Amino acid sequence: MGMLGSLQIGKSGLLASQAALQVVGNNLANLATEGYHRQNITLEPATAQQIGPGMFIGRGVAIQSITRAADEALEARLRNAISDQGAADVRQSLLGRIEAIENEYTDTDLSTIMSEFFNAFSELSNNPQDMSLRSMVIEQAGTLTSFIRELDSNLGSMEQQTIAQIDQTTATANDLLDRIATLNRQISVQSRGSGGAPSLRDQRDALLAELSQYMDISTVEQESGSVDVFVGSLPIILNSTNRGIEVVNKSIDGETVTQIVISADKSPLDLQAGELGALIEFKEGDIKDAIGAVDELASQLIWQVNRLHSQGQGTELLDSVTTASLVSDPTLTLDDPDNGLAFTPQHGSFQLHVIQQSTGQVVTTTIDIDLDDINPAANTTLNSLAADINAVGNVTASVNAAGQIVIDTGTSDFQIAFGDDTSGVLAALGINTFFTGKDAFDIDVNSVVEESPGLIAAAYSGPEGANPGDNSVALSIASLRDDGLDDLNGLSLTEYWSRHVGDFAVRRAQSREELASTTVISEGLASQQQSVSGVNVDEETIDLIMYQRAYQASARLLTVIDELMQTLMAAV
Repeated sequence: MGMLGSLQIGKSGLLASQAALQVVGNNLANLATEGYHRQNITLEPATAQQIGPGMFIGRGVAIQSITRAADEALEARLRNAISDQGAADVRQSLLGRIEAIENEYTDTDLSTIMSEFFNAFSELSNNPQDMSLRSMVIEQAGTLTSFIRELDSNLGSMEQQTIAQIDQTTATANDLLDRIATLNRQISVQSRGSGGAPSLRDQRDALLAELSQYMDISTVEQESGSVDVFVGSLPIILNSTNRGIEVVNKSIDGETVTQIVISADKSPLDLQAGELGALIEFKEGDIKDAIGAVDELASQLIWQVNRLHSQGQGTELLDSVTTASLVSDPTLTLDDPDNGLAFTPQHGSFQLHVIQQSTGQVVTTTIDIDLDDINPAANTTLNSLAADINAVGNVTASVNAAGQIVIDTGTSDFQIAFGDDTSGVLAALGINTFFTGKDAFDIDVNSVVEESPGLIAAAYSGPEGANPGDNSVALSIASLRDDGLDDLNGLSLTEYWSRHVGDFAVRRAQSREELASTTVISEGLASQQQSVSGVNVDEETIDLIMYQRAYQASARLLTVIDELMQTLMAAV
């Protein structure tokens, strides 16, 4: 082997030590680089040379590999934890915003304002003739309806903001997918299936972790070095192709449902975690539940109060009334869902009282509402109801172009009142009602009553007229605060809202606990990942000294060989 072989050994030592020093230096340089994975160099003896039977002599050192310190199973678990934490964080924040909008447990919340409204009717029942108490009822009703409309508007705005956030998050995720697909292409070219391109792989891992913040993903690495990215079993990146994601809105059972689909084939993604998954879940669940609860409360408040109020009378009577609700087709039966009524009447009847002021005479007529479908042709329509009312003496009734019945006595000597409505048609059509509207969006105080508080029906309207001191209707309306309602599964209006508030308080508490637990898991996995892949200054310093000594030793070997060769040349 001779001197030349010794030179080769020294050279291999220099080159190996130099490469090792570069690896260590690169690790130290990236000590604070987020997403960097420590690189390890592995050295092995060069293949030995046989110099005799059973005798081999080494030929120096060779670099076996330079690899990233990465545990792919741990990286996958960390990405899953990041997705869970991102979802919990978003949901906890959004539920907190609902809690702030509803503003319960304060003096300006819906529970308090609704209680003050019922208190006003309770006070009115103590003295039905008191105009100041009647004005107080109007004032409290106005405050209540304004608060409900504002609450509905704020929740609706939050829903629209959530939709906009879904669009923005989807665009951000799509950009990350594009960048990952590009890195896949670059890694395939640079590594050629050898597992190289560590810097590019670090960049890709950082992007995958960032993508996990938005959606729950899994990855499968191919021989080329590229990774396929999946949501569930559906691929969104194949090799270097981003199949893309986009937002679509579909109408399902009359409701608009937001979905995230793959742009390439419109396959819907089942997102279970990540910010995007949490936003979709919130939009389709929590915010709809909140809006639905406010709408249901407002709808039942309108219906239940109007059902009672429409059968009573105040200190003033009506000589003309126009139904507040509009019917799209007056030839349709009143219980037909296509007629546009928000509330559906049923088979029954009501009483129409015609009172002559000059004589005090009361003439009561029972108006039948036929909706039993025994003879469909005889079922009550808006036109037939107007005709039945028109047949009553001293009263005219007609259907106008807007789909309303206009009832008029034609003279101030005759006035009208209504009572004993077993069909609910008075409340459904908006005759002698306290509220107008159908839900939280348009609930309001009837302008006719608002302008004339004497029309507030505190008394029961019977065939003999109302007793001036009668307070039965006011008491019945005040009792709605605590009376269980069949339409609310036995809950009262206040119990229904309290249950909604309690349900969302539980959801918020659960979201806080989930965020705390997912944060602990994520931080624990991040710590494990750092221990596997992070740069330890002490370890790198030890390696730095070791490779420095190895380099110096190899250099010293070359110096010795050089001196020996010079001595040999001088002897020749």
